[in-house]
Amino acid sequence: MENRKETYNKKGMYAGYDKSHKERDALDYYSTPTVEVVNILETMGLNLDGTVILEPCVGGGHMVKGIQTYLADKQMTAAICGTDIQNRGYQDESLNSLQYGLDFLSDEYNEHLMVDIDYIIMNPPYATIEPFVMKALGIANKGVLMLGRLQFLEGQSRYENILKDYPPTDVYVYVDRISCDKNGTEKMGAVQAYAWFYWDLENPVAKALAQEKTISYISGELYINGVPYNKSPEATRVHWIRRSDKKK
Repeated sequence: MENRKETYNKKGMYAGYDKSHKERDALDYYSTPTVEVVNILETMGLNLDGTVILEPCVGGGHMVKGIQTYLADKQMTAAICGTDIQNRGYQDESLNSLQYGLDFLSDEYNEHLMVDIDYIIMNPPYATIEPFVMKALGIANKGVLMLGRLQFLEGQSRYENILKDYPPTDVYVYVDRISCDKNGTEKMGAVQAYAWFYWDLENPVAKALAQEKTISYISGELYINGVPYNKSPEATRVHWIRRSDKKK
């Protein structure tokens, strides 16, 4: 199996995606409820202290504000970088960097990253969710957390390009549907089933794949480079999460 970062940083991996499509920046923008960002981070108990976080489709800053709230509540500090193909008026001088006019899926995007990225936390346009995940897996060093439609888990292309070899470590399915506002302000109602998808790139199998180590299973036990690992690997774990206002 190829190195994960080499696989997802290859030019031409995004078959069918037109990088010069000028209308994409005006379409498919549905903001993440800030309270649900806090909700998932608290549910996961993700330790972001001392890390560098990238939000590649920052929009109106809804995701970033949730991350900031979680960090403040847990007394953690982290450097947050935000980018977007379009400037929707969001500004925040507390961010490590905020760059507009950058297409996350362009070949030049990585040249604008001035630091190594530990975590990517995002809600990408669903029309380009597959290449967004592929690109994110090629950049992040510790983990990728994404809000997306539950139907992300189906489809032959996503299975072949992502799910077969790099399935999410955890999927958090909403019991109660959430509403993502179109263009950041237009109320749409809870018409879609959403889930959070998390790729833990520090788990032993993910790290071994990234480092091109040999993985084998003998009688159901995991071996990395011929050495038995003392914990059996787990398949994708599915969890159910209540919407923040439905929690008791």
